[in-house]
Amino acid sequence: MIKLILFTLVLSHAHAGNQENLLKVSQLKRLAFGSCSNQKEPQPLWKELSKDAPDLFIHGGDNIYADTKDLSALIASWNALSSLSDYAAFRKVTPVIGIWDDHDFALNDSDGHLPIKKESKEIFLNWMEEPLDSPRRIREGIYTSHTFGVGDRRIKIILLDNRYFRNLDKKAPLLGETQWKWLETELKDSPAAINFIVSGVSVLSPKIPSSDGWINYPTEHKRLLQLIPKTAAKGVVFLTGDKHFSSIFKRDGHLEFLSSGLTHNRPHWMIPFLQRFYPNSTHELNYGIIDISWTGNIPTLKMAIRNRTGKTSFGETYTLKANSWIPISPL
Repeated sequence: MIKLILFTLVLSHAHAGNQENLLKVSQLKRLAFGSCSNQKEPQPLWKELSKDAPDLFIHGGDNIYADTKDLSALIASWNALSSLSDYAAFRKVTPVIGIWDDHDFALNDSDGHLPIKKESKEIFLNWMEEPLDSPRRIREGIYTSHTFGVGDRRIKIILLDNRYFRNLDKKAPLLGETQWKWLETELKDSPAAINFIVSGVSVLSPKIPSSDGWINYPTEHKRLLQLIPKTAAKGVVFLTGDKHFSSIFKRDGHLEFLSSGLTHNRPHWMIPFLQRFYPNSTHELNYGIIDISWTGNIPTLKMAIRNRTGKTSFGETYTLKANSWIPISPL
């Protein structure tokens, strides 16, 4: 009965047709993503995103700020985003996939001990219009993957769940061992020329006070970076959020595009400190755009951070050579 109530309440405000739109995506040429969207704040970026007409949008976590364990309030927060006219218009024509982070999982810094995590999972999947027969409905957590394109031009998007299992497994306190085994298989068996790994928190960021990230889980951080050469996965790019600013950067030979701040950003007094770690960054409302082009089977990524006027605040272009992303030039 509880499941039926949750299903009905969320779908009463959801935007039907997402799965149909998703099935129409044969090849990704333009990918958009963003994170940190407070449903109570102004939402000026959806109009600009609509103008950019991406083939796909990825919700990168903190898609709402529910900050509650009350199921009715959680549902109301998701429905508040769905009810925004600009978002509704965007989602009507744009296929959407995504993950969560703490604020849309339930509470700030909430982890696997959350007593309503099963209900929160169902609410999230209903809001995303996940098919009722999806494997995502059956297993614990919301991790999943999508593959687009054909032949040598396939693109895989791997969506990680960094909340459902957090702090439950001493040997794998961020993802949990079951998700780790799944991730290794996803990378090892991937036929894709580009593998985007989406995480609600930054993968390559250094340790910064009062900031979440993979670096706070050093064993799993090392495991992830070692897993890429171990599985010989091609063209790995990390897409992340959470930090309320955006940056494109390489560390330890890996590439990350961090896009955060659809509705709010860090205080201005923090910018000089943050730019010490992220010299190529922007600290205004933003979303990420990736244009994907091919020369034969060699991909090129044109990455842009767009602001509230739709202009590019910062951008970089990378091409893949010997399975390493090489910068070409700034936009």
